[in-house]
Amino acid sequence: MENPKEPPGDASSSGESASFGVPPVPVSWDEFDSAQWQSPILNLSSIESTYSGALADGCSSIVDEIAHLDRSANRQQAWRIERIDEARRLSEATLHGVQVLGSELSEAQQREMARRSLVAELACALRMPESTVVGMVTDAEALMHRLPATMAALREGDISYRHAQVLIDQTNTLAPEAALVLEEQALGYARTVTVAKLRVKTRRLRERLDPESISARAARSERDRCLCFEPADDGMAWLSLYTTAPEATSIYSAAREYAKAVKGSGDPRTLTQLTADVFTDAVSAGLSGDGDLVAHAHDTKTDAGIGVGGDPSPIVVPGPLRSGESGTRRGSGTAFGWIRPTVTVTVPALTLLGLTDEPAMLEGYGPIDPDTARALAGQSNTWYRMLTDPKTGAPIAFDSTTYRPTTAMKRYLRYIDGTCRFPGCNRAAQHCDLDHTKDHQFGGPTECENLSHLCPKHHRLKHQTTWRVEQRGGGLLEWTSPGGRTYVTEPEVLLTPPEPPPGNRASGQVTHPDPPTSARSPDSEQAPPF
Repeated sequence: MENPKEPPGDASSSGESASFGVPPVPVSWDEFDSAQWQSPILNLSSIESTYSGALADGCSSIVDEIAHLDRSANRQQAWRIERIDEARRLSEATLHGVQVLGSELSEAQQREMARRSLVAELACALRMPESTVVGMVTDAEALMHRLPATMAALREGDISYRHAQVLIDQTNTLAPEAALVLEEQALGYARTVTVAKLRVKTRRLRERLDPESISARAARSERDRCLCFEPADDGMAWLSLYTTAPEATSIYSAAREYAKAVKGSGDPRTLTQLTADVFTDAVSAGLSGDGDLVAHAHDTKTDAGIGVGGDPSPIVVPGPLRSGESGTRRGSGTAFGWIRPTVTVTVPALTLLGLTDEPAMLEGYGPIDPDTARALAGQSNTWYRMLTDPKTGAPIAFDSTTYRPTTAMKRYLRYIDGTCRFPGCNRAAQHCDLDHTKDHQFGGPTECENLSHLCPKHHRLKHQTTWRVEQRGGGLLEWTSPGGRTYVTEPEVLLTPPEPPPGNRASGQVTHPDPPTSARSPDSEQAPPF
Protein backbone atom coordinates (compact mmCIF):
# COMPACT_ATOMS: atom_id res chain seq x y z
CA MET A 1 0.00 0.00 0.00
CA GLU A 2 1.27 3.47 -0.81
CA ASN A 3 2.66 5.43 2.14
CA PRO A 4 0.26 8.35 2.72
CA LYS A 5 3.05 10.33 4.46
CA GLU A 6 5.35 10.19 1.45
CA PRO A 7 5.31 13.60 -0.26
CA PRO A 8 4.69 13.74 -3.99
CA GLY A 9 7.70 14.46 -6.15
CA ASP A 10 10.32 12.35 -4.31
CA ALA A 11 11.63 8.91 -5.32
CA SER A 12 8.18 7.31 -5.52
CA SER A 13 7.05 9.69 -8.26
CA SER A 14 10.35 10.15 -10.08
CA GLY A 15 9.64 7.29 -12.47
CA GLU A 16 6.30 8.83 -13.38
CA SER A 17 7.87 12.24 -13.97
CA ALA A 18 10.74 10.74 -15.91
CA SER A 19 8.29 9.13 -18.31
CA PHE A 20 7.39 12.66 -19.33
CA GLY A 21 11.06 13.65 -19.63
CA VAL A 22 10.69 15.97 -16.59
CA PRO A 23 12.86 15.79 -13.43
CA PRO A 24 10.98 15.22 -10.16
CA VAL A 25 9.65 18.32 -8.41
CA PRO A 26 10.90 18.45 -4.78
CA VAL A 27 8.11 19.71 -2.54
CA SER A 28 7.14 18.97 1.05
CA TRP A 29 3.65 18.53 2.45
CA ASP A 30 3.97 21.97 4.11
CA GLU A 31 4.71 23.58 0.75
CA PHE A 32 2.28 21.47 -1.21
CA ASP A 33 -1.28 22.59 -1.80
CA SER A 34 -3.21 19.33 -1.79
CA ALA A 35 -6.08 20.92 -3.71
CA GLN A 36 -3.78 21.14 -6.72
CA TRP A 37 -2.96 17.41 -6.67
CA GLN A 38 -6.15 16.08 -8.21
CA SER A 39 -4.66 13.24 -10.26
CA PRO A 40 -1.96 10.57 -9.88
CA ILE A 41 -0.68 11.84 -13.27
CA LEU A 42 1.80 14.72 -13.22
CA ASN A 43 0.04 17.99 -12.36
CA LEU A 44 1.43 20.59 -14.76
CA SER A 45 0.28 23.47 -12.57
CA SER A 46 2.76 22.42 -9.85
CA ILE A 47 5.79 22.63 -12.15
CA GLU A 48 8.05 25.66 -11.95
CA SER A 49 8.54 27.64 -15.14
CA THR A 50 12.14 26.36 -15.24
CA TYR A 51 10.76 22.91 -16.02
CA SER A 52 8.67 24.02 -19.03
CA GLY A 53 11.53 23.44 -21.46
CA ALA A 54 12.10 19.94 -20.12
CA LEU A 55 8.39 19.24 -20.41
CA ALA A 56 8.36 20.39 -24.05
CA ASP A 57 11.36 18.16 -24.77
CA GLY A 58 9.58 15.28 -23.08
CA CYS A 59 6.46 15.81 -25.18
CA SER A 60 8.57 15.96 -28.34
CA SER A 61 10.35 12.72 -27.44
CA ILE A 62 6.99 11.02 -26.91
CA VAL A 63 5.88 12.12 -30.39
CA ASP A 64 9.12 10.65 -31.78
CA GLU A 65 8.45 7.40 -29.94
CA ILE A 66 4.89 7.19 -31.30
CA ALA A 67 6.19 7.75 -34.84
CA HIS A 68 8.78 5.00 -34.28
CA LEU A 69 6.08 2.63 -33.04
CA ASP A 70 4.01 3.41 -36.13
CA ARG A 71 6.92 2.52 -38.41
CA SER A 72 7.41 -0.70 -36.45
CA ALA A 73 3.73 -1.54 -36.91
CA ASN A 74 4.11 -1.00 -40.67
CA ARG A 75 7.04 -3.43 -40.72
CA GLN A 76 4.96 -5.97 -38.81
CA GLN A 77 2.24 -5.64 -41.44
CA ALA A 78 4.82 -6.34 -44.15
CA TRP A 79 6.01 -9.44 -42.32
CA ARG A 80 2.42 -10.67 -41.98
CA ILE A 81 1.82 -10.09 -45.70
CA GLU A 82 4.90 -12.14 -46.56
CA ARG A 83 3.72 -15.03 -44.39
CA ILE A 84 0.17 -14.90 -45.79
CA ASP A 85 1.46 -15.10 -49.35
CA GLU A 86 3.86 -17.89 -48.42
CA ALA A 87 0.96 -19.84 -46.92
CA ARG A 88 -1.05 -19.29 -50.11
CA ARG A 89 1.76 -20.52 -52.35
CA LEU A 90 2.38 -23.58 -50.18
CA SER A 91 -1.30 -24.48 -49.97
CA GLU A 92 -1.73 -24.19 -53.75
CA ALA A 93 1.48 -26.12 -54.45
CA THR A 94 0.70 -28.98 -52.07
CA LEU A 95 -3.11 -28.80 -52.48
CA HIS A 96 -3.30 -28.66 -48.70
CA GLY A 97 -6.74 -29.55 -47.41
CA VAL A 98 -8.10 -30.62 -50.79
CA GLN A 99 -9.98 -33.91 -51.00
CA VAL A 100 -11.35 -34.93 -54.39
CA LEU A 101 -14.63 -36.79 -54.14
CA GLY A 102 -16.71 -37.94 -57.08
CA SER A 103 -15.88 -36.19 -60.33
CA GLU A 104 -12.29 -35.11 -60.75
CA LEU A 105 -11.32 -31.47 -60.47
CA SER A 106 -8.99 -29.75 -62.87
CA GLU A 107 -5.64 -28.55 -61.57
CA ALA A 108 -6.90 -24.95 -61.50
CA GLN A 109 -10.02 -26.00 -59.57
CA GLN A 110 -7.91 -27.90 -57.05
CA ARG A 111 -5.70 -24.85 -56.49
CA GLU A 112 -8.81 -22.74 -55.99
CA MET A 113 -10.16 -25.22 -53.43
CA ALA A 114 -6.81 -25.16 -51.62
CA ARG A 115 -7.02 -21.37 -51.53
CA ARG A 116 -10.57 -21.49 -50.14
CA SER A 117 -9.48 -23.98 -47.49
CA LEU A 118 -6.62 -21.68 -46.44
CA VAL A 119 -8.98 -18.70 -46.29
CA ALA A 120 -11.37 -20.62 -44.04
CA GLU A 121 -8.52 -21.72 -41.76
CA LEU A 122 -7.09 -18.20 -41.47
CA ALA A 123 -10.55 -16.76 -40.81
CA CYS A 124 -11.04 -19.17 -37.91
CA ALA A 125 -7.55 -18.57 -36.50
CA LEU A 126 -7.83 -14.78 -36.73
CA ARG A 127 -11.54 -14.57 -35.81
CA MET A 128 -12.26 -12.62 -38.99
CA PRO A 129 -14.96 -12.92 -41.67
CA GLU A 130 -13.82 -14.95 -44.67
CA SER A 131 -14.50 -11.98 -46.96
CA THR A 132 -11.93 -9.95 -45.00
CA VAL A 133 -9.36 -12.73 -45.24
CA VAL A 134 -9.96 -13.06 -49.00
CA GLY A 135 -8.98 -9.40 -49.30
CA MET A 136 -5.84 -9.97 -47.20
CA VAL A 137 -4.75 -12.92 -49.36
CA THR A 138 -5.43 -10.98 -52.57
CA ASP A 139 -3.55 -7.92 -51.28
CA ALA A 140 -0.59 -10.06 -50.23
CA GLU A 141 -0.38 -11.64 -53.68
CA ALA A 142 -0.51 -8.21 -55.37
CA LEU A 143 2.19 -6.69 -53.15
CA MET A 144 4.54 -9.67 -53.36
CA HIS A 145 4.27 -10.23 -57.11
CA ARG A 146 2.89 -7.08 -58.78
CA LEU A 147 4.01 -4.06 -56.73
CA PRO A 148 7.50 -4.84 -55.43
CA ALA A 149 8.48 -1.22 -54.70
CA THR A 150 5.34 -0.71 -52.60
CA MET A 151 6.14 -3.85 -50.62
CA ALA A 152 9.70 -2.63 -50.08
CA ALA A 153 8.41 0.70 -48.73
CA LEU A 154 6.10 -1.18 -46.36
CA ARG A 155 9.01 -3.35 -45.16
CA GLU A 156 10.96 -0.19 -44.36
CA GLY A 157 7.99 1.22 -42.46
CA ASP A 158 7.80 4.23 -44.80
CA ILE A 159 4.13 3.67 -45.67
CA SER A 160 1.18 2.02 -43.96
CA TYR A 161 -0.84 -0.97 -45.10
CA ARG A 162 -3.72 1.38 -45.94
CA HIS A 163 -1.45 3.40 -48.23
CA ALA A 164 -0.39 0.16 -49.90
CA GLN A 165 -4.06 -0.81 -50.37
CA VAL A 166 -4.68 2.44 -52.28
CA LEU A 167 -1.90 1.57 -54.72
CA ILE A 168 -3.29 -1.95 -55.10
CA ASP A 169 -6.79 -0.64 -55.85
CA GLN A 170 -5.63 2.00 -58.32
CA THR A 171 -3.40 -0.39 -60.30
CA ASN A 172 -5.82 -3.33 -60.50
CA THR A 173 -7.14 -2.34 -63.93
CA LEU A 174 -3.79 -1.29 -65.40
CA ALA A 175 -1.41 -3.30 -67.55
CA PRO A 176 1.72 -4.45 -65.64
CA GLU A 177 3.92 -1.81 -67.29
CA ALA A 178 1.47 1.01 -66.53
CA ALA A 179 1.03 -0.25 -62.95
CA LEU A 180 4.78 0.04 -62.36
CA VAL A 181 4.77 3.59 -63.75
CA LEU A 182 1.93 4.61 -61.43
CA GLU A 183 3.67 2.92 -58.50
CA GLU A 184 6.90 4.79 -59.15
CA GLN A 185 5.15 8.16 -59.42
CA ALA A 186 2.82 7.61 -56.45
CA LEU A 187 5.24 6.22 -53.86
CA GLY A 188 6.76 9.64 -53.26
CA TYR A 189 3.32 10.93 -52.30
CA ALA A 190 2.54 7.81 -50.25
CA ARG A 191 5.48 8.58 -47.95
CA THR A 192 4.28 12.11 -47.17
CA VAL A 193 0.48 12.40 -47.46
CA THR A 194 -2.60 10.85 -45.87
CA VAL A 195 -4.48 7.91 -47.34
CA ALA A 196 -7.30 10.17 -48.58
CA LYS A 197 -4.93 12.55 -50.37
CA LEU A 198 -3.00 9.64 -51.87
CA ARG A 199 -6.25 8.28 -53.29
CA VAL A 200 -6.91 11.62 -55.02
CA LYS A 201 -3.38 11.72 -56.47
CA THR A 202 -3.42 8.12 -57.71
CA ARG A 203 -6.86 8.47 -59.28
CA ARG A 204 -5.54 11.29 -61.45
CA LEU A 205 -2.46 9.29 -62.38
CA ARG A 206 -4.55 6.25 -63.25
CA GLU A 207 -6.78 8.23 -65.61
CA ARG A 208 -3.70 9.16 -67.63
CA LEU A 209 -2.32 5.62 -67.72
CA ASP A 210 -5.44 3.50 -68.21
CA PRO A 211 -5.61 2.43 -71.87
CA GLU A 212 -9.39 2.22 -71.78
CA SER A 213 -11.15 5.51 -72.43
CA ILE A 214 -12.48 7.24 -69.33
CA SER A 215 -15.67 7.85 -71.31
CA ALA A 216 -16.13 4.11 -71.85
CA ARG A 217 -15.54 3.36 -68.18
CA ALA A 218 -17.92 6.12 -67.10
CA ALA A 219 -20.66 4.80 -69.39
CA ARG A 220 -20.20 1.28 -68.04
CA SER A 221 -20.20 2.38 -64.42
CA GLU A 222 -23.27 4.54 -64.95
CA ARG A 223 -25.35 1.44 -65.63
CA ASP A 224 -24.77 0.43 -62.00
CA ARG A 225 -26.43 3.54 -60.53
CA CYS A 226 -28.60 2.68 -57.54
CA LEU A 227 -30.16 3.83 -54.29
CA CYS A 228 -29.32 1.68 -51.25
CA PHE A 229 -30.83 1.45 -47.78
CA GLU A 230 -28.81 0.21 -44.79
CA PRO A 231 -30.17 0.01 -41.22
CA ALA A 232 -28.04 1.57 -38.48
CA ASP A 233 -28.21 1.61 -34.68
CA ASP A 234 -30.41 3.73 -32.42
CA GLY A 235 -33.30 4.20 -34.82
CA MET A 236 -31.15 5.56 -37.65
CA ALA A 237 -30.37 4.36 -41.17
CA TRP A 238 -28.09 5.15 -44.13
CA LEU A 239 -29.47 6.10 -47.54
CA SER A 240 -26.78 5.95 -50.23
CA LEU A 241 -27.16 7.24 -53.78
CA TYR A 242 -24.73 5.96 -56.42
CA THR A 243 -25.01 8.22 -59.45
CA THR A 244 -22.87 10.31 -61.79
CA ALA A 245 -20.36 12.66 -60.20
CA PRO A 246 -21.87 15.85 -61.74
CA GLU A 247 -25.35 14.99 -60.48
CA ALA A 248 -24.14 14.04 -57.01
CA THR A 249 -21.99 17.17 -56.78
CA SER A 250 -24.84 19.42 -57.89
CA ILE A 251 -27.31 17.90 -55.42
CA TYR A 252 -24.89 18.09 -52.52
CA SER A 253 -23.84 21.66 -53.33
CA ALA A 254 -27.45 22.85 -53.58
CA ALA A 255 -28.39 21.27 -50.25
CA ARG A 256 -25.28 22.67 -48.62
CA GLU A 257 -25.85 26.21 -49.91
CA TYR A 258 -29.46 26.20 -48.71
CA ALA A 259 -28.36 24.85 -45.33
CA LYS A 260 -25.85 27.70 -45.02
CA ALA A 261 -28.60 30.22 -45.74
CA VAL A 262 -30.82 28.73 -43.03
CA LYS A 263 -27.91 28.59 -40.60
CA GLY A 264 -27.23 32.27 -41.26
CA SER A 265 -30.74 33.13 -40.06
CA GLY A 266 -29.87 31.84 -36.58
CA ASP A 267 -31.02 28.22 -36.74
CA PRO A 268 -29.53 26.29 -33.78
CA ARG A 269 -28.79 23.13 -35.77
CA THR A 270 -25.32 22.36 -37.02
CA LEU A 271 -24.57 22.78 -40.71
CA THR A 272 -24.28 18.99 -41.04
CA GLN A 273 -27.73 18.49 -39.49
CA LEU A 274 -29.24 21.21 -41.67
CA THR A 275 -27.78 19.71 -44.85
CA ALA A 276 -29.31 16.34 -44.01
CA ASP A 277 -32.68 17.93 -43.16
CA VAL A 278 -32.75 20.01 -46.34
CA PHE A 279 -32.03 16.98 -48.49
CA THR A 280 -34.62 14.86 -46.66
CA ASP A 281 -37.33 17.50 -47.02
CA ALA A 282 -36.48 18.09 -50.67
CA VAL A 283 -36.74 14.42 -51.59
CA SER A 284 -39.80 13.83 -49.40
CA ALA A 285 -41.63 16.80 -50.92
CA GLY A 286 -40.77 15.72 -54.43
CA LEU A 287 -41.77 12.08 -54.00
CA SER A 288 -44.96 12.89 -52.10
CA GLY A 289 -46.18 15.31 -54.74
CA ASP A 290 -46.02 18.30 -52.38
CA GLY A 291 -43.22 19.83 -54.39
CA ASP A 292 -42.11 20.25 -57.94
CA LEU A 293 -38.93 18.18 -57.69
CA VAL A 294 -40.16 15.24 -59.74
CA ALA A 295 -42.86 16.43 -62.08
CA HIS A 296 -42.15 13.56 -64.42
CA ALA A 297 -39.48 10.89 -64.42
CA HIS A 298 -37.66 10.08 -67.59
CA ASP A 299 -34.49 8.16 -68.33
CA THR A 300 -31.60 10.30 -69.51
CA LYS A 301 -29.16 7.45 -68.91
CA THR A 302 -29.42 5.64 -72.22
CA ASP A 303 -26.33 4.12 -73.77
CA ALA A 304 -26.37 6.92 -76.34
CA GLY A 305 -26.47 9.63 -73.67
CA ILE A 306 -23.63 11.12 -71.71
CA GLY A 307 -25.17 11.03 -68.26
CA VAL A 308 -26.16 14.65 -67.89
CA GLY A 309 -29.83 15.51 -67.47
CA GLY A 310 -31.52 17.62 -70.07
CA ASP A 311 -32.63 20.35 -67.65
CA PRO A 312 -29.72 22.13 -65.98
CA SER A 313 -31.93 24.39 -63.87
CA PRO A 314 -31.61 24.28 -60.07
CA ILE A 315 -33.70 21.99 -57.90
CA VAL A 316 -37.06 23.47 -56.88
CA VAL A 317 -38.67 22.07 -53.78
CA PRO A 318 -41.52 24.07 -52.26
CA GLY A 319 -42.29 22.34 -49.00
CA PRO A 320 -41.68 22.14 -45.27
CA LEU A 321 -38.24 22.51 -43.76
CA ARG A 322 -37.36 21.22 -40.33
CA SER A 323 -37.11 23.84 -37.64
CA GLY A 324 -36.77 24.10 -33.90
CA GLU A 325 -34.41 22.74 -31.25
CA SER A 326 -32.09 19.97 -32.43
CA GLY A 327 -34.00 19.68 -35.68
CA THR A 328 -36.79 17.57 -34.21
CA ARG A 329 -39.78 19.61 -35.40
CA ARG A 330 -40.89 20.82 -38.79
CA GLY A 331 -41.72 24.41 -39.55
CA SER A 332 -42.25 26.62 -42.52
CA GLY A 333 -39.87 26.63 -45.46
CA THR A 334 -39.86 27.75 -49.03
CA ALA A 335 -37.58 26.14 -51.56
CA PHE A 336 -34.09 26.17 -52.83
CA GLY A 337 -35.19 27.31 -56.22
CA TRP A 338 -33.26 30.53 -55.60
CA ILE A 339 -30.16 28.57 -54.72
CA ARG A 340 -27.74 28.29 -57.62
CA PRO A 341 -24.79 26.24 -56.41
CA THR A 342 -21.50 27.26 -57.98
CA VAL A 343 -19.50 24.18 -58.95
CA THR A 344 -16.34 24.54 -61.01
CA VAL A 345 -15.48 22.16 -63.82
CA THR A 346 -11.91 22.59 -65.07
CA VAL A 347 -11.54 21.64 -68.72
CA PRO A 348 -8.31 21.51 -70.75
CA ALA A 349 -8.78 23.80 -73.74
CA LEU A 350 -8.03 21.06 -76.28
CA THR A 351 -10.56 18.77 -74.60
CA LEU A 352 -13.28 21.41 -74.94
CA LEU A 353 -12.45 21.65 -78.64
CA GLY A 354 -12.70 17.87 -78.99
CA LEU A 355 -9.05 17.51 -80.01
CA THR A 356 -7.99 15.35 -77.05
CA ASP A 357 -9.58 13.10 -74.44
CA GLU A 358 -7.68 14.60 -71.52
CA PRO A 359 -9.91 14.21 -68.42
CA ALA A 360 -11.49 17.31 -66.93
CA MET A 361 -11.58 17.98 -63.18
CA LEU A 362 -14.84 18.36 -61.25
CA GLU A 363 -14.43 20.40 -58.07
CA GLY A 364 -14.89 18.28 -54.98
CA TYR A 365 -14.63 15.02 -56.92
CA GLY A 366 -11.75 14.65 -59.38
CA PRO A 367 -11.39 13.49 -63.00
CA ILE A 368 -14.48 13.13 -65.20
CA ASP A 369 -14.81 12.04 -68.82
CA PRO A 370 -14.47 14.64 -71.62
CA ASP A 371 -17.99 14.21 -73.01
CA THR A 372 -19.57 15.07 -69.67
CA ALA A 373 -17.14 17.97 -69.22
CA ARG A 374 -18.08 19.46 -72.59
CA ALA A 375 -21.77 19.22 -71.72
CA LEU A 376 -21.25 20.87 -68.32
CA ALA A 377 -19.17 23.64 -69.87
CA GLY A 378 -22.25 24.66 -71.85
CA GLN A 379 -24.45 24.93 -68.74
CA SER A 380 -23.17 28.30 -67.62
CA ASN A 381 -26.15 29.04 -65.40
CA THR A 382 -25.30 26.14 -63.09
CA TRP A 383 -21.65 25.28 -63.66
CA TYR A 384 -18.61 27.54 -63.61
CA ARG A 385 -16.16 26.51 -66.31
CA MET A 386 -12.44 27.16 -66.12
CA LEU A 387 -10.30 26.53 -69.21
CA THR A 388 -6.69 25.46 -68.66
CA ASP A 389 -3.57 25.61 -70.77
CA PRO A 390 -2.82 22.12 -72.17
CA LYS A 391 0.88 22.41 -71.28
CA THR A 392 0.98 24.21 -67.95
CA GLY A 393 -2.44 23.47 -66.47
CA ALA A 394 -2.83 27.16 -65.63
CA PRO A 395 -6.20 28.83 -66.17
CA ILE A 396 -6.61 30.47 -69.58
CA ALA A 397 -9.95 32.13 -68.96
CA PHE A 398 -12.24 32.74 -65.99
CA ASP A 399 -15.79 32.50 -67.24
CA SER A 400 -17.75 34.97 -65.10
CA THR A 401 -20.12 37.71 -66.17
CA THR A 402 -19.63 39.42 -62.80
CA TYR A 403 -15.83 39.26 -62.91
CA ARG A 404 -13.98 41.02 -60.09
CA PRO A 405 -10.31 40.38 -59.17
CA THR A 406 -11.16 39.05 -55.72
CA THR A 407 -13.68 36.60 -57.14
CA ALA A 408 -11.26 35.41 -59.80
CA MET A 409 -8.50 34.95 -57.23
CA LYS A 410 -10.82 32.96 -55.02
CA ARG A 411 -11.79 30.62 -57.86
CA TYR A 412 -8.17 30.29 -58.97
CA LEU A 413 -6.98 29.32 -55.49
CA ARG A 414 -9.87 26.91 -54.95
CA TYR A 415 -8.84 25.20 -58.17
CA ILE A 416 -5.14 25.12 -57.21
CA ASP A 417 -5.44 24.22 -53.51
CA GLY A 418 -8.32 21.77 -53.68
CA THR A 419 -8.35 21.21 -49.92
CA CYS A 420 -7.22 22.77 -46.65
CA ARG A 421 -3.45 23.21 -46.87
CA PHE A 422 -2.62 22.01 -43.35
CA PRO A 423 -0.71 18.70 -43.36
CA GLY A 424 -3.11 15.77 -43.54
CA CYS A 425 -6.33 17.80 -43.72
CA ASN A 426 -8.69 16.81 -46.53
CA ARG A 427 -11.50 19.34 -46.08
CA ALA A 428 -12.60 20.74 -49.44
CA ALA A 429 -11.37 24.24 -50.24
CA GLN A 430 -14.90 25.56 -50.81
CA HIS A 431 -15.56 24.95 -47.09
CA CYS A 432 -12.34 26.66 -45.96
CA ASP A 433 -11.19 30.20 -45.21
CA LEU A 434 -8.81 32.04 -47.52
CA ASP A 435 -5.89 32.90 -45.24
CA HIS A 436 -3.04 35.39 -45.62
CA THR A 437 0.11 33.34 -44.98
CA LYS A 438 1.82 36.53 -43.84
CA ASP A 439 -0.85 38.31 -41.84
CA HIS A 440 -2.49 41.30 -43.50
CA GLN A 441 -1.99 43.39 -40.35
CA PHE A 442 1.77 42.83 -40.64
CA GLY A 443 1.95 43.90 -44.27
CA GLY A 444 1.02 40.64 -45.95
CA PRO A 445 -0.27 41.42 -49.46
CA THR A 446 -3.56 40.13 -50.86
CA GLU A 447 -1.90 38.17 -53.64
CA CYS A 448 -2.22 34.56 -54.72
CA GLU A 449 1.38 33.97 -53.60
CA ASN A 450 0.38 34.95 -50.05
CA LEU A 451 -3.00 33.20 -49.87
CA SER A 452 -4.00 29.63 -49.17
CA HIS A 453 -7.05 27.75 -47.92
CA LEU A 454 -7.31 26.69 -44.28
CA CYS A 455 -10.32 25.06 -42.68
CA PRO A 456 -11.68 26.93 -39.63
CA LYS A 457 -9.98 24.52 -37.20
CA HIS A 458 -6.53 24.87 -38.73
CA HIS A 459 -7.06 28.59 -39.38
CA ARG A 460 -7.45 29.06 -35.62
CA LEU A 461 -4.51 26.74 -34.98
CA LYS A 462 -2.26 28.93 -37.15
CA HIS A 463 -3.19 32.13 -35.33
CA GLN A 464 -3.59 30.86 -31.76
CA THR A 465 -0.66 28.42 -31.39
CA THR A 466 3.03 28.40 -32.24
CA TRP A 467 2.53 26.48 -35.48
CA ARG A 468 4.18 28.51 -38.25
CA VAL A 469 3.81 28.44 -42.04
CA GLU A 470 5.76 29.96 -44.93
CA GLN A 471 5.21 30.06 -48.68
CA ARG A 472 8.07 28.30 -50.49
CA GLY A 473 7.10 29.15 -54.07
CA GLY A 474 5.29 27.04 -56.62
CA GLY A 475 2.33 26.71 -54.25
CA LEU A 476 4.35 24.81 -51.61
CA LEU A 477 3.69 25.56 -47.94
CA GLU A 478 6.21 24.66 -45.24
CA TRP A 479 4.72 24.16 -41.79
CA THR A 480 6.79 24.09 -38.60
CA SER A 481 5.29 22.46 -35.52
CA PRO A 482 5.84 23.65 -31.93
CA GLY A 483 8.27 20.72 -31.60
CA GLY A 484 10.37 21.98 -34.51
CA ARG A 485 9.31 19.38 -37.09
CA THR A 486 8.68 20.61 -40.63
CA TYR A 487 6.04 19.41 -43.07
CA VAL A 488 5.65 20.53 -46.69
CA THR A 489 2.22 20.45 -48.33
CA GLU A 490 1.57 20.69 -52.06
CA PRO A 491 -1.45 22.21 -53.79
CA GLU A 492 -3.80 19.70 -55.34
CA VAL A 493 -2.88 20.99 -58.81
CA LEU A 494 0.83 21.38 -59.52
CA LEU A 495 1.32 23.77 -62.41
CA THR A 496 3.92 22.77 -65.00
CA PRO A 497 6.09 25.74 -66.00
CA PRO A 498 5.91 26.46 -69.75
CA GLU A 499 9.06 25.83 -71.77
CA PRO A 500 10.83 29.05 -72.84
CA PRO A 501 11.59 29.64 -76.53
CA PRO A 502 14.74 27.81 -77.72
CA GLY A 503 16.75 31.04 -77.84
CA ASN A 504 15.79 32.09 -74.31
CA ARG A 505 16.57 28.96 -72.29
CA ALA A 506 18.42 30.25 -69.26
CA SER A 507 20.01 27.76 -66.90
CA GLY A 508 17.90 27.35 -63.77
CA GLN A 509 15.33 29.90 -64.93
CA VAL A 510 11.75 28.83 -64.29
CA THR A 511 8.66 30.71 -65.35
CA HIS A 512 5.21 30.28 -63.83
CA PRO A 513 1.77 31.15 -65.12
CA ASP A 514 0.44 34.47 -63.95
CA PRO A 515 -2.40 34.16 -61.45
CA PRO A 516 -5.09 36.84 -61.30
CA THR A 517 -3.79 40.22 -60.23
CA SER A 518 -3.60 41.15 -56.57
CA ALA A 519 -6.63 42.63 -54.90
CA ARG A 520 -6.61 45.37 -52.32
CA SER A 521 -10.13 46.60 -52.85
CA PRO A 522 -12.42 47.39 -49.91
CA ASP A 523 -14.60 44.36 -50.67
CA SER A 524 -11.86 41.78 -50.07
CA GLU A 525 -13.30 38.50 -48.79
CA GLN A 526 -11.11 38.28 -45.67
CA ALA A 527 -10.69 40.92 -42.98
CA PRO A 528 -7.37 41.45 -41.17
CA PRO A 529 -5.51 39.63 -39.78
CA PHE A 530 -6.67 36.74 -41.93
